[in-house]
Amino acid sequence: MKVHFLLLACVVSLLLGRAEVEAADPFELPRGPGRQLVYGKCRTCHDLQYLVDSAGVDAATWDGLLDDMEGYGCEFDATERERLLAYLSTFLGPTPPPASAAGAVTPSKADGASLFREQCASCHQENGRGVPGDFPPLDGNPDLFADRLLPVYVLLFGLEGEITVNGNRFDGVMPAFSHLSDAEIAALVNHIRSNWSNRVRFEPAFTIRASEVADLREPALGPGDVQAYRRLRLAR
Repeated sequence: MKVHFLLLACVVSLLLGRAEVEAADPFELPRGPGRQLVYGKCRTCHDLQYLVDSAGVDAATWDGLLDDMEGYGCEFDATERERLLAYLSTFLGPTPPPASAAGAVTPSKADGASLFREQCASCHQENGRGVPGDFPPLDGNPDLFADRLLPVYVLLFGLEGEITVNGNRFDGVMPAFSHLSDAEIAALVNHIRSNWSNRVRFEPAFTIRASEVADLREPALGPGDVQAYRRLRLAR
């Protein structure tokens, strides 16, 4: 299994004309309750550098920044706002807890529907139809069934470059979601593939297991490599 993935990394690197694969996300937030929600909501419009550079401001300032996010169209309910503010003011506030304490997060059962709402709906919308010209749809997206592992690679390492989905062109950057656990990525892929109109094409053989996600994390790929892998699979 590992040999297959090592070979894949070599192939896509040669296709892109470089010897090394770039890091998927250079900015990593401190571990703590609400961290995943911050990843899902804040990267709708920008990367995490803004948050990292703003670390140390007080709760009132973070609260004002959440107002700005809503003004720019980011959607979150009252409970999500409370969780966002609690994380930002604690772990990126003036007196963050020690890393050892911050990392003590009790894992919860991976729920694909909840994960989709937190991590994906801001861009792809709760109905999975995306935003024309900006974010491609997941409902009825043939990429989901062109290759069994492609959606996993996209979530782990991101995707960049021009793509066409159902005749509509998109040219943007999909960030990596490697901060999610193996079980969470598996649950998310399975949820997307088995909902909306996608359920018509979904078969048990497409079900992704957490162990498969774990196998795909190494060797690490970059978003451009995932684009090359996508082209190879769609060209079959």
